[in-house]
Amino acid sequence: MRLSESALTYPLKFVELSGDGVIFDDATFTVSCKRLDHKIVCFGYRIVEKDHQGELLVDKLATQNIPSGPVYGQLKAGKTVTLPDGRTLNGKDFIGPAQKGRIVTILGDTRKTRRATELAQDADVLVHESTFAADESKLAHNYYHSTSEQAAQVARDAHAGRLLMNHISARYNGRGAKELERQAQATFANAKVVRDFDVIDIPFKK
Repeated sequence: MRLSESALTYPLKFVELSGDGVIFDDATFTVSCKRLDHKIVCFGYRIVEKDHQGELLVDKLATQNIPSGPVYGQLKAGKTVTLPDGRTLNGKDFIGPAQKGRIVTILGDTRKTRRATELAQDADVLVHESTFAADESKLAHNYYHSTSEQAAQVARDAHAGRLLMNHISARYNGRGAKELERQAQATFANAKVVRDFDVIDIPFKK
């Protein structure tokens, strides 16, 4: 920062990870990490979204001739409301089931390791490095990286929903990257090579 003569208008705090476990938790997300198998210290992260409140059952309210308005907001908040006609309604009776939160696993550089599978268990999306081709497992092991097939095996074994492959070696530019994608799809069909700045939509499970 000094050499580049850059000035920040906000404080910058570095927090060094010391081991596995939960590193962040609030009302929206829980983030945990595990150390991976790389030549230098490298971590993988599991981001679990908290469940979303169920939707207000508007059709059910309509069948009971409950007019829209502020009362809808009170019911959605789970409150008990007394209507002008004397009826008492419990908001919990008009809220649908909670929407399960999504899970995203993002791994750093790593050889294939059971810790990656543990982090990716039942994840909606797994982001996994795929530095080498399927037939270069020995090279991948020597350089502490993974092949396209190994990334797919992790996604399959963890029952992940999608595999997003990144950290592709420069030797696989263009058609080569597509070949790595096809190799992964032979083991895990929902695999895709992604690029910097790609935007990936993660829908809720139905």
